[in-house]
Parts: sequence; C-alpha cells; structure tokens
Amino acid sequence: MTNILSRQGADLRAQVQHAAQEVATGRHTDIGQVMRGDLSPLLAVDASLARLAAYRTNTTDAAFQTAAQQSAIGGLSQLAAGITMTLMGSRDFPTPAQVNATAAEARGRLASAVGLVNTQASGRAVFSGTATDTVPLGSADDMLVALETAAAGATTAGQVEAAVNGWFADPLGFGAFYQGDVALSAAPIAPGETADLSTTAMDPAIRDTLAGFAMAALIDRGVLTGNPEERARLAQIAGQTLHRTEDARITLSARIGTVEAQIEAARTRNAAEETSLGILRSDIGSVDPYEAATRLETVRAQLESLYLVTARVSRLSLTEYLR
Repeated sequence: MTNILSRQGADLRAQVQHAAQEVATGRHTDIGQVMRGDLSPLLAVDASLARLAAYRTNTTDAAFQTAAQQSAIGGLSQLAAGITMTLMGSRDFPTPAQVNATAAEARGRLASAVGLVNTQASGRAVFSGTATDTVPLGSADDMLVALETAAAGATTAGQVEAAVNGWFADPLGFGAFYQGDVALSAAPIAPGETADLSTTAMDPAIRDTLAGFAMAALIDRGVLTGNPEERARLAQIAGQTLHRTEDARITLSARIGTVEAQIEAARTRNAAEETSLGILRSDIGSVDPYEAATRLETVRAQLESLYLVTARVSRLSLTEYLR
C-alpha cells in the first residue's frame, strides 16, 4: 500500500509541476502529446520562419548596401555640380592663375570623389563587388601618378584627354587600379525574388565621373606646363566631361532607387508574413489559461488528498505495530 501511494504521489507531483509551468508560461510542456505525435504542421511553420529570418538578414544587408551606394552617387553629383560650370568657362578666365586655382579645387574634389566610391556600410565596401573587405580604389594621388605616366609626352589638351580616357577604359589601367572583385550576385530577398546588387566602382557612370575630375586635377599636377591656353582647354574638356556624365549618374541613381524600393516592399511583406506565422506558432503551443489553472487546482487537490490518505495509512500502520 505504501509503495502504491508513493508512486501516486510522485505522479501527482509531476503533474502539479507541469501544470504550474503551463500556467506560468502559457505553453504546453509536451507539444508532441498535444499534436498526437504529428509535428509536421509545427515543423512547416518553423521552416517558414527560418526562411523568413534569412530573408530578413538579406534585406537588411541589401538595404544598407543600396542606401550607402545611393548616398555616394548623390555625393558625386554634388561634387560635379559644384565645379562643372566653372571648368566649362575656364577658357574665358582672364589669367592662368584662375585656371590653376580651379584645377587645385578639382584635385580636392577628386580626392573626395574617391572617398565616396570607397564608402563602407557596416564595415563592408559597397562598390567592391564580392571583395567587401577591401575598398575598391587606391588614393587619388596614386591615380594621378598613373595618369601622369599615361599622359607623358602629351602636348595638347586633346592628347591628355585621350590618354586619360584610354587609361580609364583600359583593363590594365583603371581596371588594374580597381581593387575590388566581380559584382555581387543578386540577393534573395523574398520567395522567388532577388535584388540586383551588381554596381561596382567599374560602373561607367562612376568611372567617367572620376575621369572628369582627374583631367582637371592633372593641371594642378603640372600637366601641359608652359602652355596656358591648352591648360585652360583641358579644364574646359574636364567640365564638359562632368556635364556629359550627369545623365549617367541620374540613371544609375534611379536604378539603385528602384532596387531600394523593391527591398523595402519585400521587407514589409516578409515582416507581415513573419508576424502571422509567429502568431500561428504561438497558438499551436499555447494552452487555455482557464483550463490550465483549473487542471492545476484539481491536481493540487488530488495531491493534498493523497497526503491525507498517506498520513492516515501511516498512523494505522503504527497503531497496528504498537499493538
């Protein structure tokens, strides 16, 4: 009898513990029992939530990437807008000193432009393709040294222009100066949907903008020294180049903006689905609080009754022993 009561007491204590835990957490302690051993619906929900979590990571990273790229492209356009008209009017400057001053400004803007192209978001270079741990470009001064070599021997603005454009188009020129890698693959951001993150510093809009700044900056490095008329003409060509690349920058910005909108729409849809699945997942494992509390009180009452019975049995046994 005592052994039977002991086993019943252990069982009731375990039931009290489980019931108390369910009341406290609002969730079943044995979800398998509730679902009668068929966990496939729960596993399907968990798999969907895991996929949505991966999409959430991808969309967050992609949003950072495109926002940083958009900001950099906007910065390039602002840098160009601030000097384009001045450069284009340089042949009308009354003195060579004004051309020199504008060239010095262009050199500073080139350095700023290189800095924008080397933008990083969350520690990742956004224009380096798959080489996210490496900024895509070396310094502006290193670029100008390479361009001086390419333009060595040039005696006219047209020859310098051709040398600069040739270097930027040459795989062994700007292509070798580029320190990044191939473009990033499209990022999965939702079921059956990817975001294009392929823009790198090799994009023509970026490359040609840098070429425009570089032409003017070379004047500050002493190119065509002794020929003020050709220096002024080179400054004018640099301004025309920057003006000509404006449409390309606008197009690139619009393309990135389209991807940004796509990412945001996917984030919104994914978040709504994740919320719905989270509610469903919670409902699958949740308990009726009233039912759980009632069961807890019932089991407690049974345990208390068992304690009383056990105590009486123990006293009877002691009485029989004393007899």
